[in-house]
Amino acid sequence: MFFTNKITHNPRLLFWGRALVEAKTLSAVIVMFYLHRDVRLDQVFYLSIVWSLTSLVTEVPSGYLADRIGRKRTILLGVLLLFISQFLTLFAHGFWQFVLSFIFLSSSFSCFSGTEEALLYESLKEMGQEREMNTRNGKLLSARSLPDIFLPAIGAFVAKDLLESQFQILIVANMGMTIIAFLIFLQLTEPPHVQDVKKQEVGIFVQSIGTIRREPWLLKVALNKLLVFIAVFIAWRMSQPLLTHYGFGAEMLGIFYVIFQGLEFCASWFAGWIERRVNAAHLVTASTMAIMTSITLAMISQYPWIVFFSFAIGLPLYGLRDPVFSRAVNKRIQSTSRATTLSNLNVIKGVLDIPFLLLAGWLSTFSLIYPLVLSVCLCFIALIAFPIRSHELES
Repeated sequence: MFFTNKITHNPRLLFWGRALVEAKTLSAVIVMFYLHRDVRLDQVFYLSIVWSLTSLVTEVPSGYLADRIGRKRTILLGVLLLFISQFLTLFAHGFWQFVLSFIFLSSSFSCFSGTEEALLYESLKEMGQEREMNTRNGKLLSARSLPDIFLPAIGAFVAKDLLESQFQILIVANMGMTIIAFLIFLQLTEPPHVQDVKKQEVGIFVQSIGTIRREPWLLKVALNKLLVFIAVFIAWRMSQPLLTHYGFGAEMLGIFYVIFQGLEFCASWFAGWIERRVNAAHLVTASTMAIMTSITLAMISQYPWIVFFSFAIGLPLYGLRDPVFSRAVNKRIQSTSRATTLSNLNVIKGVLDIPFLLLAGWLSTFSLIYPLVLSVCLCFIALIAFPIRSHELES
């Protein structure tokens, strides 16, 4: 009984730890920061490719590690790698120095990828509440947006002159919050499945591949989910230079992120409530169409404020999709290989990222609009080539 009581704290600890890990004071001016540190706009996309390449190498091993040594230890390792990345960023100048920082940053998030979701599901299962996965995971995902509801505005105010000393203050603040996150994650309680995993260590990876082969729908979901994610990411990367082009200063970029992250937080937090009232498949499709429409408006409009609100309101709708996919996917995965299977699916992201981000970086050298055209095309491909049906989500 005492052990079960400790397990009940895991969702709350995961939420607040994740919120601090995601606390990025530079978000509102991150592209301007890279430009200040001698990184070109096209190289900003190439840094994301470094992230993806690193993810390809570390994603599956980190998932196996979580199934082998435990979710908690893997998450703590991720926090340590994040701190190293932030320390390197404090002194990085130029593309190649940021490459090293991104390698540690991507490795860090590979430790989180699939691991925290698996720990949450196993904790809920231990409490007999696994049917609440959609709602609870939506709240966990909302933790990624919670700090950015107010931190971007503060960060933009601190770095309003885009000076080196101002950027350093924000990076040090990030490092402090990462230390607090580590202390929070230390309080997590490992679900009892770990003892079983140790007896099956050789078969974990094979079991996870078998799960994907038996459930080809998992691959379809991953492609639909990731194509739209990449589209949103490209549009998000282009939003700062495009808004700056239209005359918005650092303070307005801060306000932009308050709106953007506030809506993303609400989308994830209330995803379970919304899904109970709207067909899940319709929700996935409608959100994709809304995202595609908002990017198109930002791309064709000559009015700065329409561009501003198209990005700020349209892109956060992505937060409605993740919780829907998460519950449906977790129902089809065995407990002992859950983190590994989720990591195997996430490897697809690294494969898709490379060509599309390379293309986006190349397009950005010609026009700020061309990468947005690519984003719209990716959403269209997700809708047409990988549609999500109601019976697939309910089975």
